[in-house]
This record gives sequence, structure tokens and C-alpha cells, in this order.
Amino acid sequence: MIDLHIHILPGIDDGAQSPEDALEMARIAADSGVRAMAATSHGDFSHCDPEEYLNLYDRRLMEFRRLLEEHKIPVNVYSGMELMVNRSFLRLAEQRPLPGIGGGRYLLVEFLFDTSGSLALERLKRLQRLGYQLILAHPERYEFAKRDPERLKEFYREGILLQVNRGSILGQLGRGAARTADWLLSMGLAGLVASDAHDPVLRTSDLEETARILDLYYGGNASEILLERNPAKILKSAVNTSNIWPVFL
Repeated sequence: MIDLHIHILPGIDDGAQSPEDALEMARIAADSGVRAMAATSHGDFSHCDPEEYLNLYDRRLMEFRRLLEEHKIPVNVYSGMELMVNRSFLRLAEQRPLPGIGGGRYLLVEFLFDTSGSLALERLKRLQRLGYQLILAHPERYEFAKRDPERLKEFYREGILLQVNRGSILGQLGRGAARTADWLLSMGLAGLVASDAHDPVLRTSDLEETARILDLYYGGNASEILLERNPAKILKSAVNTSNIWPVFL
């Protein structure tokens, strides 16, 4: 399996708070069948200097890769961020390349949970016009989507991939998020499932149970599509940049 949304780099955001936490998250992921992940630390550039933060991220990523090698944990870790889309971010997007998954053109993006659906879609279309492919993190957690899941069809029709959280599927993030996640999966609108793990105890990186639930309730190959095949295409597009535009999930 491949986990393209996990807060595993230690001491950089509200995810892993120490190297020990990060290593334990990696062990849990590997034991559950995860072979690759993208270390998607939060990226809100309205509160920091972008260059300083990106440099810090790069250092922490290299340090973490060395730790994994030293401790012989068999997980490949790719670069990436969970990018907060706001005015500051849109200005930055017009000035410099953005940190996509594996260094490619797929961006994992998020909004404040009370952002309206119309504003979210408008801003994502602006990013698409700059040439990016977009993955919307945990759409089932946004208030507009919980009130009216049908609104997410507009995002799907625009080619925006909808990434559902493990915790929503397991009922750990509230009834509204669970209902909306179930709707997305039942309608076949979800493009990815990921852990969005933050620690080794509560919001963990264990995807084994999630894979079983996907196959049990949403079709016998749901976990293969959402946890393996589609994430693999995104990573492949980052490696083979000459093929980035024709990648279809």
C-alpha cells in the first residue's frame, strides 16, 4: 500500500513530535503493509517565510530517511506537503514552483474547515490554470460537504482527486465525516484513501483494517484502487515528468 497523506516528519508541525514517534509511525505503517508514503507536513505560508520553511522541510526529510535506513524500516518516503490554500498561497503559486508529491505536479491541498464550497472550488481552479493536478485532502471533513455532499461532484467533474481519511472511514472523526466518507466511497467519487496519521497512538498509520473495510463494503478491489493503484500513478508521474499530463486515474 501507499500512503500519500501522513504527518510523519518529527518536530515540523502537529504530527510526530520526536524521532522516536516518527520511527514508530513508520514501523506501524510497514507492519500494516505500507511500502511507500509521502511525508506531507502542513504548509501554511501565511505564517512563515516559504523559503525557510521549505529548507527546514528538506533537512528533516533527509534526516528521517537516514533514520529509516539505520533502523532498517522498509518504507520509501517521498516529499510532499499538505498545502493550505489561502490568499498568501495563491500569490506564492504565481511566483515559484510549489512542493508537489514526490516533486511532481500533484499538490495535496486543504482549506479551513468552514470554507465555502464555491470559494474552495474557485481557488482550486486558479491552481489548475497554473498547470497543477490537485488532490483535495479529506473533503468529507469540510462543513459544506457534510451539509451537502452533492457539492463534491463539482470538484470531481473538474478533475480534482478526492482523498478520504482513514479516520473518517473508521468513524473516528465524527458522524458527519463518516457519513460523507461513506457517500463518497459508495458513489465511486473517492480517488485515494490515506491515513492522515499524526502520531503512533491515536491517529495512527495502520492501514490494514482500513483496507479490509474498503474491500468489504465498497467492492473486492477497492483497497487496491484507492491504496495502491491510484497512489502509484501519482508517484510514477512525479518520477516520469515527461508523462505527467496524460496520467488518468
